[in-house]
Amino acid sequence: MSTPSIPESVIETFARLTVTTGDLDPMYDLIWRGRREYGDQWAYRFVMHFFMFYDAGGAAAAAKHEGSFWQYCEDTYSTARRGTERRHFRGNKGWKAILAFGAMGSPSQVWDLNANSYDILSASIKHYWAGTQTGPYFAWKAMDLLDRCLGHEISLSLNEAAQFMPDEPRKCALALWPNRSIKESLVLVRDIISDLPAAGAPGKLCGFAEAETVLCMIKGYFLTKTHTIGDDVDEKHAQLKDYPDLQKLLPPKQDWSQYVRTMDAASVPA
Repeated sequence: MSTPSIPESVIETFARLTVTTGDLDPMYDLIWRGRREYGDQWAYRFVMHFFMFYDAGGAAAAAKHEGSFWQYCEDTYSTARRGTERRHFRGNKGWKAILAFGAMGSPSQVWDLNANSYDILSASIKHYWAGTQTGPYFAWKAMDLLDRCLGHEISLSLNEAAQFMPDEPRKCALALWPNRSIKESLVLVRDIISDLPAAGAPGKLCGFAEAETVLCMIKGYFLTKTHTIGDDVDEKHAQLKDYPDLQKLLPPKQDWSQYVRTMDAASVPA
């Protein structure tokens, strides 16, 4: 299948909409706001469960459970819902991962990786999180969650982003701009959104981490057509239907039909 030629004006409009509607990553906004409302321990419990299972409703239940977090995870392991990204977190491998995480202590202790840059974080994850099913994709997600939601400062340089960015956004960049290097593509997308507050960290501006997510969204929206603006927001609202106090912390739902998949920038309103 050939890659369509997408005008940069359309990519710019789409990228900025992805950020300003909250569809970039609605979970980051929820966790950031929830941490301020319910405290650090709630946030670490929520993030820990979400990181393992990728289901917002399951994470909400685990975070609010008053007993042992790890015992709760063990008791509900067989019935816990898995998001698409964690569809393989099952069977003996998933069980061993939970036991390995649990052996490190509380969720806040698990996430205390003593790293201030992505390369150090990646090395720490390989060392301390061995056997936890945390490959390159989830190491990148760990960086996002630590820096954007949990108050840790994890720097991400252009060199690190170009080297460690997951495969799917890398493929998208190469398909869209075959004559540009990965670094050039990352800078292009970063510059489009660099004046906008980052999801989960409104005191920071969007950077290379958000550019990676935008590339994922571009692929789903324009290339594979598996994504529409707002579908992630709606999915998280649905997963949290039993937790209206958390639903209100998500980006709001809206009439997403106004955002039309097209190569005509005028049909993707700003």
